[in-house]
Amino acid sequence: MALKMDIEKKLGAFKLRVKLDVQDEVLGLCGNSGCGKSLTLKCIAGIEKPDRGSIVLNGVTLFDSEKHINLTPQQRRTGLMFQNYALFPNMTVYQNIRAGTLRDKQSESERADRVEAIMESFGLSPLASHYPGQLSGGQQQRTALARILVSEPQILMLDEPFSALDSELKFHMEKEVREVIRRFGKTTLLVSHDKGEAYRLCDRIAMMQDGTSDEILSKEEWLLKSNSVIITTDSIPQNVILVPGES
Repeated sequence: MALKMDIEKKLGAFKLRVKLDVQDEVLGLCGNSGCGKSLTLKCIAGIEKPDRGSIVLNGVTLFDSEKHINLTPQQRRTGLMFQNYALFPNMTVYQNIRAGTLRDKQSESERADRVEAIMESFGLSPLASHYPGQLSGGQQQRTALARILVSEPQILMLDEPFSALDSELKFHMEKEVREVIRRFGKTTLLVSHDKGEAYRLCDRIAMMQDGTSDEILSKEEWLLKSNSVIITTDSIPQNVILVPGES
């Protein structure tokens, strides 16, 4: 079970050239703003169409320019969470999560059972009738994650999931997201510009620069290459602080 992709896409003067081979692991896509991290996720999800290349997920070809294969986003069964969560403002928490089941052929009662079960697991049941504007940032994030996971995706893609949260809430939600990723147990891609966040959540790191994916490194190799060190404590191992190393 894995993601294999080798694609190119040109947007104006920018050219994306990405080659990845990912197993059932958490892979971080790291790099400066504008290097193509989010565009890579959109190509996998089918929101953007590459100019050439192929994307294969768990043995299923999602895109192949030579074979003229380009599955719709609905057919791809990918789960992409945007930075702003993209919740429907005129729908309740329950309705937003239920929207993740609409492409399924299960009966209404079976879909309702799935929605209720995942709302319970995310602690959202008391908020079922609330609208996104009535939720805190953390509650919005949990709702977005629940909507993705209720659709039973084959890959989970998180585009800077903590960028909209303040620092105190960020660390709390990071712990929750780590547990969500552990339970998901399949390929997960995490876009991040935060080195500490990437180190804590990812198994390996793919550095991106000017639209090109570099080699995939273990997070330890990545830290050495990025000239950084870790400061942590035994009592709270998730609190990793990265400090620039001396040149």
